[in-house]
Amino acid sequence: MPSYDDDLPTSEEEILLKQLTENCEEQQQRIRTIIEVKNLVIGSKRCKTAFYRVGTVDRLFNLLQEFSSLNNQINEPLIEIIDCISSFAKSNNKNIVNRLIELGCIQQLFSLISSRNDSIQLCESSLRCLRSFFLPKSSMITFSKVDYTNPFLTPIPFVLLCDQDAHKPPSLITQTPKLVQLISFEQYSPIEILFEIPQSLDILLHLLTISKSAQLSIVEILCCLCVNNERQQQLIEKNFITAISHLLVQNIYDKQQYSQHQNSKICSMNLTNEYLIGVCLKFLCSLCYENSSIAQQLHNTTSTETNQTLCEIISNLLTKNYRPIVISYYASKFFVNLCKTKVLSADHPSVALESLSTLIHLCTKSNLNKCVYLHIECLDTLIYLLNGNNTLHKNATYTEQLLNKLFTYIFTPSKILDEQIDELILVQVRSSALTLLAVLSSYDEDIKKRIADKDNLIATAIDSYRSSHVSLQLAALRLFHGLSRSVHQLRTTFNDTICDILLDAIKSSNLEIVKISSCVISNIVLEFSTCRTRLLNGGILDILLAFLTHTDHDLCINSIWALRNLSYLSTLKIKQDIINGLTIDRIYSLLEQCTDEQFLICLLSLLRNFFDEKDTNILLTMFNEEKLLNTLQLLREKTHPEEIQRELNTLIDHLNSSNDSLQQRLSTDSVNSSCRTSLFPECN
Repeated sequence: MPSYDDDLPTSEEEILLKQLTENCEEQQQRIRTIIEVKNLVIGSKRCKTAFYRVGTVDRLFNLLQEFSSLNNQINEPLIEIIDCISSFAKSNNKNIVNRLIELGCIQQLFSLISSRNDSIQLCESSLRCLRSFFLPKSSMITFSKVDYTNPFLTPIPFVLLCDQDAHKPPSLITQTPKLVQLISFEQYSPIEILFEIPQSLDILLHLLTISKSAQLSIVEILCCLCVNNERQQQLIEKNFITAISHLLVQNIYDKQQYSQHQNSKICSMNLTNEYLIGVCLKFLCSLCYENSSIAQQLHNTTSTETNQTLCEIISNLLTKNYRPIVISYYASKFFVNLCKTKVLSADHPSVALESLSTLIHLCTKSNLNKCVYLHIECLDTLIYLLNGNNTLHKNATYTEQLLNKLFTYIFTPSKILDEQIDELILVQVRSSALTLLAVLSSYDEDIKKRIADKDNLIATAIDSYRSSHVSLQLAALRLFHGLSRSVHQLRTTFNDTICDILLDAIKSSNLEIVKISSCVISNIVLEFSTCRTRLLNGGILDILLAFLTHTDHDLCINSIWALRNLSYLSTLKIKQDIINGLTIDRIYSLLEQCTDEQFLICLLSLLRNFFDEKDTNILLTMFNEEKLLNTLQLLREKTHPEEIQRELNTLIDHLNSSNDSLQQRLSTDSVNSSCRTSLFPECN
């Protein structure tokens, strides 16, 4: 038996490994040696690490090159070598995977399948090996045991949205996500290497027809290539929509044919069809993720086999009585992605009825112990769908089913999760549940109350912030952010403990925590909030003023928006403190030079709040009334969006009409507008 006390090969293993490099005339002996090595490394972390340390990876690659160059077309040793390399490529040891990539394994495999594509078995083995380079690694990604997610998609930051947002954050829509390094491999990117290989996509497209095994590997690889809009477009240009749509329809039809047979045993071919349907749907979801042009193209795609649109075909998968959970999940996610790219409206039946109800069912009814990773994905997909689509919130909470399950995830996840489940999984489930509650609490007042009134929820959220897990800290702050968009909650739920948490979070070294806490603070500094005095005593004004020059754009906007809310119906002293902190010269400089529309809107709104009827005369002497009016008039003569022009007109009219109380209490300055979003002003 091999020793597990260290990470070097045993003496017996060393003898076996030496045989890999010996020139043995007996071909079968070399094959047997390769098979023995393969059997040792498959499923053994120790053997992979130990064998790597003595150069086995390099030896295997040399053997791959040697047998690839032979003209005898004998494929058996090649297949065994490739299967052995494939096992090494699945390792969560990045040094092993990096070494394989550095040696040129990916390029060698593509060269092999392009020159020997007449051997189906060799192509299948090579494609499985290629796929191994793209699989999530268990030490790096939570969803390692079941690959329900696509870890290669460029992530977008979470920002709590609502339908009244006049703008979306640039990081979500207007900026094309940059390519991120894959699964933490600092030096090598399998995806970049694949795109650098001439005709690599053409080779994959050609091999789609050879077998179902090849199809599974190829489509999984294609999913991983959809890292950003640029890569998605490259796949579109190779006509993969047509190829994968055909594959999807073909397997749906085959599955239906097999389902008609009344057999007591599950047909293995039928199961393979299910896998292929799921992975094809996964690819289509990855292809249109945050890409409106491709989403529209998919929406317009019609199958030549059935004369149905692709949307109709996928919708039918959601209306069947028997729906495998993976197929149900990806079919739902497809319509979610079409909705988030504005190709489908939130009230479209495929979104509001089929996808939403399916995702809720998967979160609440399925056997959680068997598919906890998928449940987390469903929670996150619901967050993605419902964030900013408040018309769906009442549908999602029409019964207590979803809310009760979310409360269970947060309070007593051990009741529904396996006792042996990893702690990080528990943290992720609770984080996702808290974030989904934050989304659901962000708009409708009745839902806010149902959530906030739940026994121990606020106390649990406070404890979550105090945990050592950043994901739980963020989720707790998001819940406070959602609840802070309510006058009633600001007066009842927010207490001194939450204020102290926010004062702590705003000073965090984690920028994401600072940004979310600034969102909450932007709302709870309003005049009717019970938190304003405690936050001011905690030095929040100086912190907000300092953030105005921060390099992060969103944090700058949050800060000026918070100052705007802080000045609303505030005392003369608070207004003077804000003005002295900003300085008159800086205010004039910003009015004359600011090119950021969002910042300018907030600044003009801040000035409106300064000059209410009781303080106008006192504060105007600080600004020099004539200079201020001239500056505003020059600003009005420039070309600006309608909202800025409206702010300018109202402010100028107010300064010119000190006797008109209606002008002084500005129509666009509503409490609800202030509370709904802390990121951007809203157009009325």
